[in-house]
Amino acid sequence: MIACNKVYMPDTFIKNNLSIVISFIAAVFAAGSIFSEFTALKDELHLIHERLDEKIITIDKIELRILDLEKKLEYERGLLDGKKITTKV
Repeated sequence: MIACNKVYMPDTFIKNNLSIVISFIAAVFAAGSIFSEFTALKDELHLIHERLDEKIITIDKIELRILDLEKKLEYERGLLDGKKITTKV
């Protein structure tokens, strides 16, 4: 029998399988980049959602003010019309 006394060092694995090691490093880098992009998009979406909520609240307040002004305007029209009718009689 022939005894094989080869000692495999870690650097020989890297030298023999350099393409696999580079592919693994590239995959880890790509996964990190994708994760950071999704995190940034999530934060931006959250910010847009908050701003939209503020705008909806502002629009709702403005609509209520318009309704109040319209009610007051109609009341004043009715009051003036009523005064005109009573002065003619």
